[in-house]
Amino acid sequence: ADPPSRSDKVKAAMERDASAYARELRCADSYLQAVWQILERAGLLEDTTVLISADHGEGFMQSHHSDAGHGGAVYDTQVRIPLVIAGAGADALPARVGGVWSETAIAPTVLEMM
Repeated sequence: ADPPSRSDKVKAAMERDASAYARELRCADSYLQAVWQILERAGLLEDTTVLISADHGEGFMQSHHSDAGHGGAVYDTQVRIPLVIAGAGADALPARVGGVWSETAIAPTVLEMM
């Protein structure tokens, strides 16, 4: 049989990376669930705002830009990040906000909620 081509090796490596990333997300999710349950059991959830965000996205070759990894480009897969605000005061916020925003707006938004 022919040896794997360079593109086959790159594709296999990206699939392994994406799989590892998905496992890391599941792990983080389980920790967040535990924190949420602790706050709930302690009766603190009604007075607590939980904010979850990220500093960058991650590219796994989903686009034609060959956007593997992070830090070298400004494609959607790397610059579109989650911002989840839940708990006290979050119901006053819109469910989804469009447009372009900066992470520097997070602190003023949270302070405004208080």
